[in-house]
Amino acid sequence: MGIAAVVNEDIITVFDVQARLGMFVATSGMENTPDIQRRILPQVIQSLIEERLKLQEAKRLKITTTEPEVRQAVEMIENQNGMQPGSFRKLLEERGVDMSTLFAQIEADVAWVKVVRQELRRNVLVAPEEVKNVMERLKANQGRPEHWLSEIFLPVNATTNEADVRQITDRLVQQARGNTPFPALAQQFSQSPTAAVGGDLGWVLQGELEDELDRAVAAMEPNEISEPIRSSTGYHILALRGRRAAGAPDAMMSIVTLSQIYLPTIGGRAMDPVQIAQISNTLTTSVVSCAQMNDFAKRNGGPGSGPVEALRVGGLPGTVRNAVAPLPVNRMSPPLEITGARLFVMVCSRQDDSGLPDEEQIQGKLENDKLENLARQKIRDLRRQALVDVRI
Repeated sequence: MGIAAVVNEDIITVFDVQARLGMFVATSGMENTPDIQRRILPQVIQSLIEERLKLQEAKRLKITTTEPEVRQAVEMIENQNGMQPGSFRKLLEERGVDMSTLFAQIEADVAWVKVVRQELRRNVLVAPEEVKNVMERLKANQGRPEHWLSEIFLPVNATTNEADVRQITDRLVQQARGNTPFPALAQQFSQSPTAAVGGDLGWVLQGELEDELDRAVAAMEPNEISEPIRSSTGYHILALRGRRAAGAPDAMMSIVTLSQIYLPTIGGRAMDPVQIAQISNTLTTSVVSCAQMNDFAKRNGGPGSGPVEALRVGGLPGTVRNAVAPLPVNRMSPPLEITGARLFVMVCSRQDDSGLPDEEQIQGKLENDKLENLARQKIRDLRRQALVDVRI
């Protein structure tokens, strides 16, 4: 078993590299050819080196991981990629990849998350002025175009061959436009911190990206995958998942209180069809306020009738949600035929979404952004301080 690299006191074997190459090819859908393996070899070695550094730092801090934590992380990957539980294992096994290869990668990620939370979070401070500045900027940008993006990023630097990187990104675009989920490709190939979340960049204002990226996004349609885009630092592949006006109110985020009349049609408490028809007629012709609705519910409604405490429109069941979203206050919905009952709903109060996050949400995002920056700086420091000897 040959030695591929030495990272401080740890050895990366040629077998480790071959196993990881196999997993990269299997999860990307690329052809397993010597040429493909040669082109992705530098990235595979760099990934393995980084994983060793993460595990070494966790060991130094006496941080451990458990098998259930690793398995839970694998399940999360399946969920993010719309895969059935256990299907990732089946996919790898069908393509001749040992699950221990995946578990080794995931173990390093889980350990690193613990390192970041335990050692770096204490250094994250967000001043009230920062929250205020973000809120003012969001208000100023309301109405501007905003794009929901995912990315795959491969850097070009002094240690990489640009032609090889470009060919890899070309092949990744083909796979992303085929049957391979974009998040799976991002997790395996992207060298951006967003790789851990399937490449998700979230909502990005037009003008916040480099000019080359911004122009490409402006010309894309939702659900489109870009061609490789060369920026000052490397090649990007972007997936446009949605487009909206920044800070636009979302009807699904409105908070409402309701009154409802539930008329069971099946089961032991089912009402007679004639009785349901009479009650329905009275509701639609005579009840014009929530006070009347609640009073009527006490006298004539089935189980569950009466006032409903504040909740978000988006959290309602589909049929009810679609009826409530456009419904004015103190206006009766049409009869809603749901499983086992006829339902009438009235909106008693509505607090519309402003389209802007509150201060607590802004604070949380700023803390996460700072934590991600600290984590990136930490891994750069570990790499700079490490004794690394690559032998292949």
